[in-house]
Amino acid sequence: MGWASGSTIVDALITSLRENVKSDDVRKNIYLDVITAFEDADWDTQDECEGYDPAFDEALKELHPDWDRQDDDEDEE
Repeated sequence: MGWASGSTIVDALITSLRENVKSDDVRKNIYLDVITAFEDADWDTQDECEGYDPAFDEALKELHPDWDRQDDDEDEE
C-alpha cells in the first residue's frame, strides 16, 4: 500500500524551493534525495507533483527513465 499523502508535502517543498533556491541544478539534486527518501517510505503518487518545477521533473525522469509519461507523448504529436 502506497503513501499518497506524500504529494502534499512534496508540493509544499517544491513551492519553497522554487522561491528560495534559484539554481535549477541545486533544486534537482535536492529533489533526487527527497524523491528517493519518500519512495523508500512507499510514496507512489509522484506524478501528482510533476509540472510545477522543471528541476523536479528532470529528477523524476532521471530516477525513472522507463516510466510512461503521457504529457511527453502528447507533446510529440
